[in-house]
Amino acid sequence: MPHCLKTGKEILAQYPDFALIGRAKEMGKLCTILVRKMSNSVLLVGPSGVGASALCLGLQAMKGDANAPFDIVSKSLFWLNVDELFASGNPQTISTAFQEAMGKVQRAVEPVLILEDAGDFIDACRNHGTNHFINTLNGLVAKGAIQVIMETNDKDVTKVLAWHSDIREAYTILDIPEPVGEDLVAIATAVGDKLAQYHGIRIGTDALETAIELTQKYRQAGSGAAQPKRAIELLDQSLSSYRLSAHVEPPKAAALRKRVESEQATDADRQAYADLMATHAERQAKLRSYHAAQRSAEREIAQLEDAWADEKAKNEAKKSEAAPAPEAPVSFAHMGAMSGFGSPAQQGIADRLEQFRKALREHKQAYETLTHEINAELELNRDAVVAEFAKISGIPAAKLGEDEKAILRDLDTNLKASVFGQDEPVSRVANAIKVSKVGRRNREKPLASFLLAGPSGVGKTEIAKQIARLLLGDTKALTRFDMSEYMERHAVSKLIGAPPGYEGFEAGGILTNAMRTNRNRVILFDEIEKAHPDVFNLFLQILDDGRLTDNIGRVAEFSDAIIIMTTNTGQPHFLNTDLSYEEAMERCMADLEGTYRPEFLNRFNGRENIIGFRRLELPSIERIVQREVGDLVRSYAGHGVDIEVPSTVITHFCADRYDPVVGARGLPGFINANLEPRIVNALLDDKVASHPRFMVGYDAGTRGFTLQAPERAAA
Repeated sequence: MPHCLKTGKEILAQYPDFALIGRAKEMGKLCTILVRKMSNSVLLVGPSGVGASALCLGLQAMKGDANAPFDIVSKSLFWLNVDELFASGNPQTISTAFQEAMGKVQRAVEPVLILEDAGDFIDACRNHGTNHFINTLNGLVAKGAIQVIMETNDKDVTKVLAWHSDIREAYTILDIPEPVGEDLVAIATAVGDKLAQYHGIRIGTDALETAIELTQKYRQAGSGAAQPKRAIELLDQSLSSYRLSAHVEPPKAAALRKRVESEQATDADRQAYADLMATHAERQAKLRSYHAAQRSAEREIAQLEDAWADEKAKNEAKKSEAAPAPEAPVSFAHMGAMSGFGSPAQQGIADRLEQFRKALREHKQAYETLTHEINAELELNRDAVVAEFAKISGIPAAKLGEDEKAILRDLDTNLKASVFGQDEPVSRVANAIKVSKVGRRNREKPLASFLLAGPSGVGKTEIAKQIARLLLGDTKALTRFDMSEYMERHAVSKLIGAPPGYEGFEAGGILTNAMRTNRNRVILFDEIEKAHPDVFNLFLQILDDGRLTDNIGRVAEFSDAIIIMTTNTGQPHFLNTDLSYEEAMERCMADLEGTYRPEFLNRFNGRENIIGFRRLELPSIERIVQREVGDLVRSYAGHGVDIEVPSTVITHFCADRYDPVVGARGLPGFINANLEPRIVNALLDDKVASHPRFMVGYDAGTRGFTLQAPERAAA
């Protein structure tokens, strides 16, 4: 058989402990496709690390199950190694190997060929001038001579579909989603057991749960792989770091050291720490001695094997001179059983070899026993996983260690600390999120959906950013769509991807691609009244079904997303000072009903999550400006520049410059355009002291800021 082709048995033999876990649904779909008459070849599509290769291994493993359907057992599975096939770089050699492989596959009973990376196969064919491989493969599939399972990741799927016009007819796309819930826990637990065995350290239940929780919640940080690979990589990395640190200073000793370094330390604490470290040092010394003994024994064995080879060569030379009968060669593996044979020199070497091999075995056993004794005291815990993820992601461990309940409990308070003057709307949003997180009943719909109405610049976009920051750890977890970019009918294709044959087909959809990469998002659709009516058909599907199908046929799930839509519809009512908030909200709802379909408005929790934001009053505006000014002052303080902005200046500035129609957005922009250039120009002036202190004022006449800067002292 060609080296590039392996049978399913050969591949599975490389993974003696393999077991497919948490993929029963996907395996059922795969088997159903394989026994169909038409389109019975498969294109497995999923993000990198999702486990498509494991599904194919599971298909081979199923053949050994007594309860497996005969229709699957009868299939002959083959793996084509693309790297091995193209390793020579010689087109003739490559072509010969491919033809031999295809011949071998076709002679089997009900053959199924598995390509682990279809994208690499296509690229290799193009680079080596062997594009006819593609036609050959598709020809065999079209004739029914073989079936093919191709694996590809999300980024290469359009390349594969564009590979040949027959792909869409001959192959059925099987989308492999990331495992969630119990399936994800089961997979991570099974792999975690193998990692624990490799590292020799137990994994606590809390550590496993934390690895899953962090890699689910902070998808924008760390590895770009999908689950379960993200959680598994974090566990492996955490075990490695924990193992190294624990072998330097055991956890019990580390805890005692922290106490010894505190003011509450007692003499008993110091003595206990000294005793623990002395015991640890003794163990470390033994391990080093065992390791040194192993190395010494290995060197002696290598020298003796060389001596044996030399002695054997001498004997062979003597025998050749005497023309003796040929002897069977003696391997090193049988040296220990050669007593009574060979020359005295050979016998001496054999005896010494056996002694050193025995010593090597003993030292290895002692080393492993002591290592096991040390590791038996260790267990990877939540804190170690949090600390490791903090290093990978750059997110402070204190933030990562926050309890979900505490975050939800304080959500209302924390949102109000950033979104000013909107206490009632903020409370309604916070309560809806709490209910969706804790008392969730419908897991098919998005986690929570809101339609926020009200004037511009009152905090609608800001609350979306803060929800992303508080729940997902970073404002970058907010995905924002400005609906002014989706005013044309064809704009729908930008969200879910263009149809085949149209420009942009290969790129896929912006929205669906984002959701397949990370389902745990806050999505903001800004100013939806500007979107084309066809876009609202997508909105209905997202809000009701919690899913979208892209142009390729892959499903994007929204069940873990928070959807926030904003609209300026009805904003004049909130700006009308003659109306109360309730009256403004009532008139706004009337405007919304005249603009949007009832079924759309009903998707927001029966309209309960349609929330109006008030016009901001001056006290709230002053708080917003104070926050912006505070950021400005802190940024320059880091460069040795002191800036003082009296509260009276902020009060006068806001009273003079605030326009309710524009909202709070115009004021920070005016500060950046009017005040900051004055500061920068003053710093560039040679007359200003090296570490100046600026005093900011406001001139109502010019309606601009003033700046007083101390001049550099004369030389």
